[in-house]
Amino acid sequence: MNNKKIMITICSLILLFLLVWSINISNSANKYVLNIDIKQNNNVNNPIDYNKIINDVRNEYQNDDIVGILSIDNTDYRVPILQGEDNSYYLNRGPDGKRNSIGSVYLDYRVNIDSSRKLLIYGHNSSRIDMPFKILEEFYDIDYFNNHKTMSIITSNMEKKYEIFSVYVETSDFSYMNLKLSDEEFDNQFKMFKEKSLYDTGVEVLPNDEVLVLQTCSTHRDYSNYKYKYLLIILRRVL
Repeated sequence: MNNKKIMITICSLILLFLLVWSINISNSANKYVLNIDIKQNNNVNNPIDYNKIINDVRNEYQNDDIVGILSIDNTDYRVPILQGEDNSYYLNRGPDGKRNSIGSVYLDYRVNIDSSRKLLIYGHNSSRIDMPFKILEEFYDIDYFNNHKTMSIITSNMEKKYEIFSVYVETSDFSYMNLKLSDEEFDNQFKMFKEKSLYDTGVEVLPNDEVLVLQTCSTHRDYSNYKYKYLLIILRRVL
């Protein structure tokens, strides 16, 4: 076989691989989005069964590592929250536990979704294809923030409401991942979050607040020259 035929064969195989890869990505991109209706019910005689909601999602994906559901208010965005034994397992696995390229939205293995004062949740992002946390890049726009200020987490035991108080891209200081902090250290960290925010959210953090940190890679062109660039959406619990 001459060199020309070899190159044609190689190119054909590469194109075939890319086609299969793109189909797999397309088919798996929606697998992390929940197609369930979580109805609010304020009837004290018929309270919401949060445990059933989470168990239904676990059954849908056949995975007991699902510990909650994250949703962004005023959107259709609703995804399962996974938690593994480390912070790499669900980086390349879907909610069903099977390997894929988009990964999952997952909770830091060091925290408890019900009781920890700070929750850290991670997910992939991309400028080209749909990814679990691609939606977070909408929050560069203050107008988008103004229409989507709150998020919710449902666990087996409760629903927790959060409001955004800071949006920024971190390139060098990763102390936001620290969990063992004194009250004073928490307060100092909250002040840092506020000072770094891309815009003033008008939300103040109060002593003893619980905090939710959502992290994904930033694809914004302003940060393209940085080796590390993590978009952080930081929220305080209000309910």
